[in-house]
Amino acid sequence: MGRIKENKDKKSIKAISEASVNIEIIDKDDALLFSDLKAIQLYKDQRMFEGFLHDLKFSVMRGESWNKDELEYAREIKRLLNEGIIKERGVYWWTSPHSPVYYAKKEGQIRINGKFYKFTKGEEITFQCRMAMEQRNLKAPLLIKNFKPTDKIMLCGEMKNSMKGM
Repeated sequence: MGRIKENKDKKSIKAISEASVNIEIIDKDDALLFSDLKAIQLYKDQRMFEGFLHDLKFSVMRGESWNKDELEYAREIKRLLNEGIIKERGVYWWTSPHSPVYYAKKEGQIRINGKFYKFTKGEEITFQCRMAMEQRNLKAPLLIKNFKPTDKIMLCGEMKNSMKGM
């Protein structure tokens, strides 16, 4: 489901550490790569999973594969998790792909496309899709700040500036 299974055996640990270095082994066509498992289950429980998957493929990914910056974000998140610098908060971002929100246990940085994005202890990190990047004028597919809880949930295709008719 877009994640490397984290077993405790040596082969899995080696695969995880390789993934934190080599973006080529991450499936660039996996629409669920950035989706939190709880969000996926929510759409399945509501019998809306096919619509969610369509939204991911054609609104979030815009009918393409994940790009290099997005794959670098996935690699860096794996690295930070493995190093114990961040942890999953157990919540996800309110718009699709409904990515997990991570909590910074200590100061660190994420490297994407040769640029470093610093965060401090206590800040939160999450993935941002291409449309969110454009709307917020972000240079990388991530948002670092302290987030406020919400009960809202929205598909990318429902957003005001989304591409319609795909």
